[in-house]
Amino acid sequence: MQRYGETNQALAAGLKARGATVQEIATYRWALPADTQPLSNLLAALSRGGVDAVIFTSAVQIHNLYSMAEKSGSAADLANNLNRSIVASIGPVCSRALRHYGVAPAVEASPPKLGPLMAALDTALGE
Repeated sequence: MQRYGETNQALAAGLKARGATVQEIATYRWALPADTQPLSNLLAALSRGGVDAVIFTSAVQIHNLYSMAEKSGSAADLANNLNRSIVASIGPVCSRALRHYGVAPAVEASPPKLGPLMAALDTALGE
């Protein structure tokens, strides 16, 4: 089973229930960079209300941003800080991860591709 960001546990469970042996293959991984200062700067800007929009192109990005916020002691406020901005999501999987953390995506690409995401964000910023 090819994984796009997060494990699809419901799909894996459904396949296993039908007798399949499931082997997951991650086609890409997103890890924290060696230099996390730009993420720290983003967290600080979010806390000041200095961010107009934030784009998430992978569910893993919100998990990692929360990990950074936990390390800096700002995780409790992160959802409120993000919700003051226009939060744009690449698609349903990413939006589900955002909602898990209490973040309400204002924009979701349809179809879940970068071009439609940027067009939707452009419209949202113009309003």
